[in-house]
Amino acid sequence: MKIKKLLLFAAVCVISAVILSGCNITDFGIDSLLRPPKTMGDEAEIEQLIADTAKKGYTLKYPKSGSYRSAIIMKDLDGDNSEEALAFYRENDDVARLHMLVMYNSGSEWKLASDSVTETTDVDRVDFADVSGSGTLEIAVGYSTYNQNTNLLSCYSYLDGEISQIKAGQQYYEFYCGDFNLDGKDELMALSLYSSENEANASMLEYDPEKNIMYSKASVAMDPNVIRYKNVSVARIGSDAQGVFVDGELATGEILTQIVYYNFELSILRNPLYKEKSENVTKRSSNVVCADVDGDGVFDFPTVEKLPYSDNEPAETVADKITWNTLSGDNESITQKLNMAVNYNLAFTFKMPDTWLEDTVTAINSVKENTMTFYEWNKSSVGEKLFEIKAFNISDWENGKGTDDYTIIYKDSTGAYAFVNYNAGSNYSLSDDEIKKSFAVLTETAL
Repeated sequence: MKIKKLLLFAAVCVISAVILSGCNITDFGIDSLLRPPKTMGDEAEIEQLIADTAKKGYTLKYPKSGSYRSAIIMKDLDGDNSEEALAFYRENDDVARLHMLVMYNSGSEWKLASDSVTETTDVDRVDFADVSGSGTLEIAVGYSTYNQNTNLLSCYSYLDGEISQIKAGQQYYEFYCGDFNLDGKDELMALSLYSSENEANASMLEYDPEKNIMYSKASVAMDPNVIRYKNVSVARIGSDAQGVFVDGELATGEILTQIVYYNFELSILRNPLYKEKSENVTKRSSNVVCADVDGDGVFDFPTVEKLPYSDNEPAETVADKITWNTLSGDNESITQKLNMAVNYNLAFTFKMPDTWLEDTVTAINSVKENTMTFYEWNKSSVGEKLFEIKAFNISDWENGKGTDDYTIIYKDSTGAYAFVNYNAGSNYSLSDDEIKKSFAVLTETAL
C-alpha cells in the first residue's frame, strides 16, 4: 500500500510545479492590514523591536521562494534550544536598500543582534545550513537583482548575539543546501540559467574558514535550453551520494531532468544526463517530475514514451508509459525500476507487472467512454483484450447505471473506478487481485 500511495507523486501535472514557482507577493506597507497580526508574547515583542529599529515607516518583505516565506522567521541558529528571529524590511523613503534584522532572546527581552543593509529591494529566499561544521547554522540569503533570472547570494554566521558576514557574492537562479560531498558539513548548490551575462551551470559552494568565504569548489554545465527550473529536490542518489534532481522546462513546454552530484573519486561535480550534443533521454511532454516512487529513500527519475500502437490508432488515444529509473553514483549507470501506464484525464495510473515484457501490452484511453483498455500487443497490431478500467460518476455508480460486469477498485464522494477482467487466454492476463493492487489514483498521492 505504501508503493500505491507514493508512486504517483511525480505524475501530478500542476501541483509539483508550485514548489519552485514562487508567489508574486505584493509589498506590504506599515499601514497595511496584511502585516503580521499583532500577537501576545515573543512575537509581539519581536514586532515592537522591528518597529523601534525601523523608526520611520517601513515595509516588511517576505521571501518570494523557498521553504521560509514568513515575515518573521524563527530558527535556533546556535543550538542552544532557543530560537532566534530573522526579519526583512524596507524603509518607505528608501526604495533601493533592504534591512535584515537578526534578533535574540536574552532571557527577559528580545534584543537586536544586527541590522544588515543590502542594496536591493527584495529577498528571493532564505535557508539555513551548517557550512562551518560547527553544529550551528549559518544564514543563507538570496537577494533579488534587476535581472529577472539572477539573484545574489549572501551568507551570515551568528554567535553569542553577534552576526558576522561570510563573503559569498555568488549569482544564481536557485540555490539549495545539503552535505553534497558527505564531509559532515553543508555546502550550497547554486543553479544558474543561461543568459547573455551567465552560462547555465551548477556550482557547489564550500566554506573556507581561513578566508571566511564561500567559494566554488566544483561546477558543471547545465542545459542552456532550460528556461525555468520547475521542480528541484535534494535527495539521495544510490546508497552513498546526495545530489540535486532538477526538472527543468524548455521553451516548447517540454520537461527534462538533470541530476547534479559530487563524484568523490574524481573530485568533480557531474551532470550525467546532460550531454551537449545529445538529446536528454528524459525529455518529455508530460508534467511528470522526479520522486522516490517506492519509498526506499532513493530518488527516481522518469522517462516517458507511448505504449506501442499501429498507424491505425490515433497517437493521442494511446496511453503513455512512465518508466522510473535510478542513477548509480558509482558508475552513472541507469537502472529501470518500474513501469506504469497513465491516464492523465482520469487521473490514475496502472503499475505494469514485471511479467509484461517490453512491447507486449498496450493500452488505449477513451475520453468518450472514460476508460483505459489493455490489449495484448502482437508486434504490429492489437491482440486480445485483457481488461478495462472505467471511471464512473458517483451517482451513476450508486444507481447502477452502466455498471454491469464491473468490479469496484476505488470509490470516494465524487467518483468510482471499476474494472472488467476479460480473462483472456493470454500470457499477459492478470487476476482480479493483481489488477486491484496495480491501480492507483492521484487523490491517494502523498503530496
